[in-house]
Amino acid sequence: MEKLNFTGTGSEYFKIWIVNILLTIITLGFYVPWAKVRNRRYFYANTTVANRNFEYHATGAQLLLGYIIGLVLFIIYSFASQSSPQFGTFFMLMFMLILPWLVWKSLMFNMKMTSFSNVHFAFKGTLGKSYKIFLGYPALLFLVIVLIGVVASVLVPALQGGGTSLFDAIPKLVLAGMGVLVGLAAMLGYLYFFAFMKKATTEYTLANSYYGQGKFEVEVTTKKFFMIMLKTMALAIVPIGVIAGVITPMLDGGMVGGAEIVFVVAYFGFIFFMMLIASYAVSRERQYIYENTLLDNKIGFESTLRARDLAWVMLSNLFLIMITLGLAFPWARVRMAKLMLENTLVDTSKGFDDYITTQQDSVSSIGDQIGDAFDVDVGVAF
Repeated sequence: MEKLNFTGTGSEYFKIWIVNILLTIITLGFYVPWAKVRNRRYFYANTTVANRNFEYHATGAQLLLGYIIGLVLFIIYSFASQSSPQFGTFFMLMFMLILPWLVWKSLMFNMKMTSFSNVHFAFKGTLGKSYKIFLGYPALLFLVIVLIGVVASVLVPALQGGGTSLFDAIPKLVLAGMGVLVGLAAMLGYLYFFAFMKKATTEYTLANSYYGQGKFEVEVTTKKFFMIMLKTMALAIVPIGVIAGVITPMLDGGMVGGAEIVFVVAYFGFIFFMMLIASYAVSRERQYIYENTLLDNKIGFESTLRARDLAWVMLSNLFLIMITLGLAFPWARVRMAKLMLENTLVDTSKGFDDYITTQQDSVSSIGDQIGDAFDVDVGVAF
């Protein structure tokens, strides 16, 4: 196994970052596509493994059309939703209808525009599958929730009919216990749904990805994601309960004297614990996905990212950005890139160089260009 390396520095990226900001301001935002391309090219070019680097081949002009369309739609939504809430709701429904198409289009474009050692990636997932995952499953969950609500609205009045209620015959402690069980079942149901969605999106994005002629394969289960999410939720219960126990009495008491300071400490304590918990979830999911992913059934991957390392970088980055009023952002981003990449390992023991040479011989150019780019972040990264 050989780890990926990041050779960039915060001072180098700062020059790109500050120029991007200035040009974006001068051009009233129209430089954003070119800024995005410059950022990606810098991070891709400085990411290496086995003395070979990644490249990003898109241009600002290619991203411009999608950016302008998105900007125009956002302006229309902002103005129209203020004068007509109904239009805002209609607009969001329309956006939900086109979101699967945007995700599909973005995956195809960005994978096509990415190469490693002159061999390009590709995404060959279908649009129908995208609609099934990003629209069909959420719509099904919404219908289930509505159906449960309708059944409850009919059943509860029926049990309370005739001037007496069936609930009157049940001790309050038992009712409370039933309420807790129902709430717990609903929470576990939601958690299982999100685990199922994580499995579906992981398989869709990775199992339909190619490196040259080589195909990625991934075998993950809903159960494993559910267990990771369940453990994450269990870890979150104690700190949230403690912080809530500190803040609630202060709110009830009007927060007199030095309680404001305690409230601020509790607030930042909440952020601290949430970052710790998020770090646990990200690191565990990442490890699970990488260890179950293969390229051409012979090149394996591994993630050595630890939750405490990720939490430390996230928290220290937040502190640096706050005390520098945002000027430390380039260093923060470089630190995160180094952490993520240098904890990503690729199996280079099985003829990796020969494999790349073979891929270069079979697919060595971008091929058909995709002109209209719609850039949507779906969380596919190192």
